[in-house]
Amino acid sequence: MREANLDSRNSLYLAEPLDTWLTAAQQDFAIPEAGGSSARVFLLKNAAGKTSFGPDPAFKVMRHDKISYAKPLFLEEFRILAGLRGQTGLTPMLQAGYLKPAPDTVWPPEVAPLSKILEKQGEGASIRGTLALFEPDEIQDLIDQYEERILDGWLPFLILERRWEDNLYLLCDAGYTRGNFVRNLSMRQVLDISIQICGMLEQAHAKGAIYLDHKLLHYYWNEYRQKVIMLDWNIGHWLPETFSPEVQQADLVQFSSRALHHIFTGRQAPGSVAVGPNRPEDIANSPTRYKASYSFDIQNRLNAEELGFLESALDGSFQTPTEMKDKLQYLINKRQ
Repeated sequence: MREANLDSRNSLYLAEPLDTWLTAAQQDFAIPEAGGSSARVFLLKNAAGKTSFGPDPAFKVMRHDKISYAKPLFLEEFRILAGLRGQTGLTPMLQAGYLKPAPDTVWPPEVAPLSKILEKQGEGASIRGTLALFEPDEIQDLIDQYEERILDGWLPFLILERRWEDNLYLLCDAGYTRGNFVRNLSMRQVLDISIQICGMLEQAHAKGAIYLDHKLLHYYWNEYRQKVIMLDWNIGHWLPETFSPEVQQADLVQFSSRALHHIFTGRQAPGSVAVGPNRPEDIANSPTRYKASYSFDIQNRLNAEELGFLESALDGSFQTPTEMKDKLQYLINKRQ
């Protein structure tokens, strides 16, 4: 562990907000990309030049006004990211630690940086304080200090790679794309994306982690590499000692009703947890079975076996990510 200053005059500092992005693009309306209920997220920069974390990392810090709610979420995310370190497709934790804000700290308003003026209003450059920085292999030390640090006014944080890829919501949501999402990704790409996500869940489940918060805003698509990247594990659970078939199936049903149904049809399954900042109880209290819903155009896009796969997934018929991945591989082979 080492300490550093947070100060825009001569050290690391927090720049524009990343938790309230609104993407206007070529549309006449904007769509929220993120809006965390437990954290604020800013771009991390260095007044002296480049950071040691690579280009433009994201700084995710616990909300100072929601500590009791956020405490278990950050603790789980620390454990999960440490436990899944090196896993392909996950946004890695570069460092983690605690921020002790200066006594006079005023947090900036949550405004979408759609203009330079708004970006300036929402940036965290005025926040000063002390950082206690831990390397990824020091996370147990960080966890051992968790309660004491928080009681002493320190706020837990994560430093993560910032995603520059395309958010899958913006490619696949029927409303955002005015129904043109079918032109953004072929069905072979949709099936390949689904296979990749199942592979990530397969690795995570093998270690004892479940994801749960499968909104499409958490998945990004690198067109050049044809690769999916996922982020944000703070509603997930680290259960290496108590992982069970029941929690595994529950994770797959959430994946199926939200991300899978969304990229297949342009919408989440009816009755699934709404896109936006979700709380653990939203997912815990959600249905355990869903019905597929798709327009006539989607029925023409998906073949009968693909429709049958989606309906089976929503009904909880798949017990493991491997089983689901194998079926998807069969479907993509049929598309060749």
